[in-house]
Amino acid sequence: MEKELAIQCRKLLQPDGTYKERQTVIVKQDKIVEVQDGFTAPENCLVIDAQNSWVTPGLIESHGHLATGDDTNEMVSNSIMPYFSVREAIDPADSAIAAVRGGGFTTYCILPGSGALINGTGMTVKLRDARTVEEMEVVGCEPLKLALGDNPKMINKKKGISPASRMGSGALLRQAFYSVKAQLAAGNFDFESAANWQNVPVAEALQGKRLVKIHCHAPQDIVTAVRISEEFGLDYTLEHVTGGRFVADFLREHHVRCCLGPLFINPLKYELESIAPSNPAVLEQADVNFSLIQDASWDTDTLLLPSLAGICTAYGLSAEAAMRGLTIEAAKNLHLDHRIGTVEAGKDADLAVFNGNPLLNTTSCTMTIIDGVIYEKRKEA
Repeated sequence: MEKELAIQCRKLLQPDGTYKERQTVIVKQDKIVEVQDGFTAPENCLVIDAQNSWVTPGLIESHGHLATGDDTNEMVSNSIMPYFSVREAIDPADSAIAAVRGGGFTTYCILPGSGALINGTGMTVKLRDARTVEEMEVVGCEPLKLALGDNPKMINKKKGISPASRMGSGALLRQAFYSVKAQLAAGNFDFESAANWQNVPVAEALQGKRLVKIHCHAPQDIVTAVRISEEFGLDYTLEHVTGGRFVADFLREHHVRCCLGPLFINPLKYELESIAPSNPAVLEQADVNFSLIQDASWDTDTLLLPSLAGICTAYGLSAEAAMRGLTIEAAKNLHLDHRIGTVEAGKDADLAVFNGNPLLNTTSCTMTIIDGVIYEKRKEA
């Protein structure tokens, strides 16, 4: 875009989750260049009147399966599939992308499913209009997805293969990592070799060059995920952690970062029977760092995430932590906080304009801005 933007905000979300009143955000091309006190505007800029609105950084979904249809799980006999990539599953023309963007979301980490122990690599995208997934890509954020607990257990039981227990899952996962670790230690892991290409994501994870996201709900799976991550020195986040409140002190002591959610879901499997809206509040009180996720599949359930976070405030979660969980903590969990998650000079021009408090279900997003490009709500139908 050629003209500067001046977004005049009644309330502007701050990095700590509070709001500052009467602020103007100046955007040039795809970056925020300045945040000014009061309602100001440089000459010859396009003024966006948000003087009665609440403005936040673009909201971030740090774990979901948007625009992938039923293509995120491969039901084969192999539980170790690091070479799969969700890139091949994403449909940039999926109407759910525009719908979720219309709810104020600008960045989305799209992941494979959790039917295997190692499910492949994800991809982080900006929810902009695009012809190809590469035009949406946030380069350098393709996490490796692991899974523990009922999902791989139940799927393998149905297929009549191992591992179909928590013991087997832990053992096979270690075997996969130890095999590559031994090659790296011996100096004979050739990243260009046709024989090794399937294990390149595992090798990069062992070198700390690739973020690892580990699906785990139940307390014993949470502890196993941390134990294995520490054994192999992984750079990781724990995903879901719906039973996290039972091991909150453990999570704090091990400095674990979590992506919490879904916040509300029917107990479709044993490990979800203890899901509760008090979970985020307990982890906040224990000083555990977390983002909030909806874990939506191909549909638009992500739109519910701000209001579901608002419901959690009735169970002790602070409004400040709820908003941080949708913005800066989500950015940190993707290692993208240098670019997104707060409204500050030098960061990407990703913003969301709401007609009220984003945590209330009576509030709507009226405008979303991604890299300085304006997407108005009426255009999202």
